Amino acid sequence: MKFLNYFPLFAFMLAAYWGLHVINFFPERINEILFNLRLPSGSVWKPTFGDLFVMLGILVLFVELFKSTRTNTTSIVDHILSTFVLVAFLVVWLIYPWAGNSYFMIISMMTFLDVIAGFTITISAAKRDIGIG
Repeated sequence: MKFLNYFPLFAFMLAAYWGLHVINFFPERINEILFNLRLPSGSVWKPTFGDLFVMLGILVLFVELFKSTRTNTTSIVDHILSTFVLVAFLVVWLIYPWAGNSYFMIISMMTFLDVIAGFTITISAAKRDIGIG
């Protein structure tokens, strides 16, 4: 599990999305309703596979932000790889029709936030460790 410190988790999200495309699950079934849940308010919540994927992306973003609070060489490698993953997300979103939907773009934006926040948080933490400013 130590390798997860070096590797951005959003790469697994990209691989999972691509894998679901290969087995013809995404984007054909991305708007398929998983279940119905009646809320106390009387409304019915109907989450789709795309919604589930975005919720998983939010959890991954949380873990990635937590990982970015480190100030060692591992975090530098992770940030560089996260930048490559962001570029991969954007290229895939622009080129491949199976990725040209809002769900994929939202996950891409989460990857962008991971990159920006990762560098920002690491720089802030490093300043604090060194005592600059």
